[in-house]
Amino acid sequence: MAAKPASLTPLPGSCAACAVRPFALFRVVPQARVGEIARVRSAVRLVRAGEAIRDTVFTLYAGWAFSWTTTPDGRRQILDFHLPGDLVERSEDGAEVSALTDASFCVLARDRLCEFMGRDPGLALSYADGLVRDRTRLRERLTSLGRRDALGRVAHLLLELHTRLTHRGGADRSGAPLPLKQAHLSDALGLSVEHANRALAVLRKDGVASLQKGRLEILDRAAMEELSGWSSAPAAPVLTRIKA
Repeated sequence: MAAKPASLTPLPGSCAACAVRPFALFRVVPQARVGEIARVRSAVRLVRAGEAIRDTVFTLYAGWAFSWTTTPDGRRQILDFHLPGDLVERSEDGAEVSALTDASFCVLARDRLCEFMGRDPGLALSYADGLVRDRTRLRERLTSLGRRDALGRVAHLLLELHTRLTHRGGADRSGAPLPLKQAHLSDALGLSVEHANRALAVLRKDGVASLQKGRLEILDRAAMEELSGWSSAPAAPVLTRIKA
């Protein structure tokens, strides 16, 4: 039986030298207390693209993942996309999490994480801020599903992902790597694959944006924002630091 090819996805190393900590939950923890983060981490994992992620609480270190659910007749609805630094909690409501690309992550022990938050109000505030950002993002996704046309839905999701990547240093003004297939767009936005393809083709033809070969190119951001009804909001609220 042939061995699986080695992955280019880096595995998490020492918490003291974590590459995603500047935009992860633990960014508020002083360097002197990083050893406590290491005790919250119970394992590190690597999963291949398309594989399910079964761990209950984890921080994505490298790669992409997404949460999804299905209707009784088997149709998939993508609920959210997860990027490096995101804290992901698998719920008990039937939603699944899968790797969109090869991905690596740190598994967190829920009881140790809760204990850590109880001792560090700054960390608890960071967690609350993350929930607010998630709620804002999902509110916009609901608005897209209910009120935006296909062009607006696609443009808004592309801008959302570009903005999130920009705050992580993974994008520039002209675009970003975006490993999405048309099926991911359609399943996230309540569109058929044909409608998603058509919307992408119109954006490209009109010189607004292009998504090809895993790369998003933003050609006319002002037009993209107008099409989607984009409203810029701070991606990372300023935290109020509380000293224990």
